[in-house]
Amino acid sequence: MSLSKIAQIALTTRDLPKAVAFYRDVLGLKLMFEVSGMAFFDAGGTRLMIGQAQHEGPLQNNSYIYFDAGDWHATEAALIARGLKFDRDAEIVQRAEGKEHALRFFKDPDGNALAIMGWRTAE
Repeated sequence: MSLSKIAQIALTTRDLPKAVAFYRDVLGLKLMFEVSGMAFFDAGGTRLMIGQAQHEGPLQNNSYIYFDAGDWHATEAALIARGLKFDRDAEIVQRAEGKEHALRFFKDPDGNALAIMGWRTAE
């Protein structure tokens, strides 16, 4: 027995309608369904669950979700056009054969840390 695939990732939100709009309209993820204070998205075969917070107090924001950018420049431009504000410039983690592997970080409306990652032409 071995674990080979992440089936679902869960995040918590204070405002489910706002989170649904962000993940659907800004990030372009397909909303699969909503039920009982939870929204489920298809993130390339991994299910992303956004659940309404059940308690007061700060949300736990100590993890990152990295999305495969595919065509880096097209993805980055589309996210910016949809109103996404990146936290900072892209970070380069590797260079090889005229390309660079880049990460670019941002947050969802609840402060959950997200990023796009992928190979792009070296700048």
